[in-house]
Amino acid sequence: MQVPVKLLNAARLDVAPPMLSVIASSTFVFIATPFLVPAIAADLGIATGSVGWMSTAQLTGFVLASLIAGRILAPSRTVFVAIALIGFAANASSVAADDLVLLSITRFFSGLSLGLAAWFGWQAAFGDRGRTGDVAVVGPLVGVLGTPLISWLAGEHGPDWVFGTLAIVNLIPLVFNTRVPPAVGRTPPSKRRPATGPAKVILIALTLVTFGGSSVFVFAAAIGTESVGLSTLVVSATFTANAIAGIPAAKWPFRKGKAGLWFFGTGILALLIASTSTPWIYVPALTLWGFIFFVGTPSAFILLAERSRYPEERAGDAQAMMALGRVFGPLMGGALYTGGTSLALGLAAFASLGTAACLLLAVDRARYVVNPAT
Repeated sequence: MQVPVKLLNAARLDVAPPMLSVIASSTFVFIATPFLVPAIAADLGIATGSVGWMSTAQLTGFVLASLIAGRILAPSRTVFVAIALIGFAANASSVAADDLVLLSITRFFSGLSLGLAAWFGWQAAFGDRGRTGDVAVVGPLVGVLGTPLISWLAGEHGPDWVFGTLAIVNLIPLVFNTRVPPAVGRTPPSKRRPATGPAKVILIALTLVTFGGSSVFVFAAAIGTESVGLSTLVVSATFTANAIAGIPAAKWPFRKGKAGLWFFGTGILALLIASTSTPWIYVPALTLWGFIFFVGTPSAFILLAERSRYPEERAGDAQAMMALGRVFGPLMGGALYTGGTSLALGLAAFASLGTAACLLLAVDRARYVVNPAT
């Protein structure tokens, strides 16, 4: 019982609890996806790859909310409460959904809640190196605490228990409701200011990162049990190890280096995970993924802030473009995985992540002076 406490103390987060809580609850929903995919496939009697539509619907809602939130909303207590209630209603409704169509509809509304949550949490930290790391570390922290629970619920009780748990988790941030001022942060500008050229390239690269990464990661649990032959318990432990590895990565106190190099490494790991049938490759690769990805992501966000005239306006854009990649990644992954071409899946993921790495390295290398007045 002391392990979670020690992890939280080691993280030493310096972002307001309401922002962290809303990010944490949304992250808990996201980490459930790899375990929900095979559970829903078994529950509905459909192919594993077909369940990718559920993830696509959820992430479509995420994209829309991320893109719109910063344009029409200001972070406020009303928005904070709405995020929790929308997430609760969507997950509670998922319990009653008895086919993939209805489930996809409920997951779309879950995605709206997740997109609003990501914007609400990240807008308070974007452009600040310390706070960027603080928000980024929430993901692996929640993964360590939540992965064993989600894995157990999905394996022993099925997807309905998972959705019920997610609905309850979505209400937890309301504990901090009184600590959210009636209006916080910046008022949305009357006219959205366009991204700089380098920032646009970085946003494209982030889309390719999540496109390639999600095409493998969403099916990583299914790959572990079906292709590698591991038990659900071992796969769950590996996902937990992945999350643990991300904690020191997100809070890495030293110079993170170039984001492009880290994502090139992620591409290699995606190729290994998708194509292997050996536990001695699968387990270390999935574990190392947590460290490399969570060093690379804050590094890319810092680069985006440095190449932007208005970094706070790029926070929602970054989340939306990364979610856009996650929309189509599972579709490609599902098609290739269902077709029995795991090697092709790994190569496609590597190509996407490798291209993103090259774009980030090119932007990092190019000299660019930001002038907020222009």
